[in-house]
Amino acid sequence: MRSPPGVAPYAGGLYATARHTGWKPNVSIYSGTKRWSDLYDVVQPIARRAPVAEAAAGSSASTTDWSSMRKAQPADYLLPQSDKWFHALPPDLSPHALATRFPRIVNLIASQWDDRHGAPKVFDDLLVDRRGGRAGFPPAVRHDLLRLREFWYSSSLAPR
Repeated sequence: MRSPPGVAPYAGGLYATARHTGWKPNVSIYSGTKRWSDLYDVVQPIARRAPVAEAAAGSSASTTDWSSMRKAQPADYLLPQSDKWFHALPPDLSPHALATRFPRIVNLIASQWDDRHGAPKVFDDLLVDRRGGRAGFPPAVRHDLLRLREFWYSSSLAPR
């Protein structure tokens, strides 16, 4: 039995531990101790579409369609837990316009609804324009978002 470089074997074929020699085995997946013949043996590449010809020609970044660069298509329907959350809301508060136009956003809000840190961040990210020049949501959808935010803050601050 061979010992690792710089580590002397103990009697009986046991190796000295890090406590005895200061040597620590490198067990990180990033260490490079395993040698793969090719990176694609471990990771499969994501098929990307070719860049839009207009973008290469120097068109403005605001006209570039970034949705094709997403790794996965978001669920464009209400997930079961979102549907349950939707029907648990008071009937006058149910965000029908939001659920009809942007079900993926309803999924996001429903997933963060009980999170005291996550829900305010979701509402802030949806309602505040940090990039500048954004068109924003249609009025009915924005109204739904504002009412949901108001309801979340009033119900989360109420004594339980």
